[in-house]
Amino acid sequence: MFFPTSGRMGFDKIKTSTEFPPIETVREMITYETSIRLSEPIQELMDFYHNDEASLSHVLDLIQQHVVEHFGYHDVNALRTAFHRFPDDPVVKSAYYEKRFRNKSYILFLLLTHALFRSHAPNGLCFLVIYIVEAHAHDEWPMGKIISRVDQPITLEQRLVNARECQKDCKFEMPMLVDSINNTFHLTYGSWPFRFYIIHNGILVLKAEPDNDTFSYHIDELNQWIDNYYQSYRPIA
Repeated sequence: MFFPTSGRMGFDKIKTSTEFPPIETVREMITYETSIRLSEPIQELMDFYHNDEASLSHVLDLIQQHVVEHFGYHDVNALRTAFHRFPDDPVVKSAYYEKRFRNKSYILFLLLTHALFRSHAPNGLCFLVIYIVEAHAHDEWPMGKIISRVDQPITLEQRLVNARECQKDCKFEMPMLVDSINNTFHLTYGSWPFRFYIIHNGILVLKAEPDNDTFSYHIDELNQWIDNYYQSYRPIA
C-alpha cells in the first residue's frame, strides 16, 4: 500500500522518462513486477541478502528493469514514475516504489538512539518510541521471510502483539507507545517508515528530514539540538 512517507522517495533524482506507457500498460507492469517480487526464488534472495542494502537494491533494480523491457520499453523510469503520473489509480497505489531499503540504516539508528537515551534520560529528557504501521509486512511489501515476518495488522490487538515482539527482539530500552489502528500518529506526523522528532514545551521544534543523497537520517540533528538545549539552560555563574 501507499502511505504518506517521511522520506523523500527519490523521484526528484529520477530523470523524467521519454517513455510514457498508458495506464493500462502500467497496471500490467505492476502486476507482473509484483508476481516476480513475491515469487519464492526472489523472496529467498531477499532472505539471503537481508543485511546487504546494496544487494537488495540491486535485486529490485534488476526486477524493474526486466519488467520494463518485457513490455517493450527501455527506461526503468517508465515504471518508477507511475505514482507521480497516476497518483489516484488504485492499482498504482497497491504498489510502492522506493529506490532504497533502509534496514542497515534503521539498525544503526536504533543503536545510536539507545545511546542517546542512556546518556540523557537521567537528566530529565523524555524519550518515546511510537510503533506505527508495518513498513514491510508479509502481505503488502515483503522483503523475504527474515525481514517480513508479520502481516499488516487489521486490529489494534494485532498491532500490540507485533509491538511487544519488536520491543523484545530489538531490546528497546525506551518506553514504547503504539499508534491507533487508524494510524492517527502516522497520518498526523508523517512518520512512515520511521522518523524522529523533538517536542519542547508542547511545540514541535524538530522534524527530521532524510538526506538528499542517502535518504537516511542523521542522528547528529538530535545531538546538536540536545547540546544547544543544555547550553541555553546552563545556569550563569
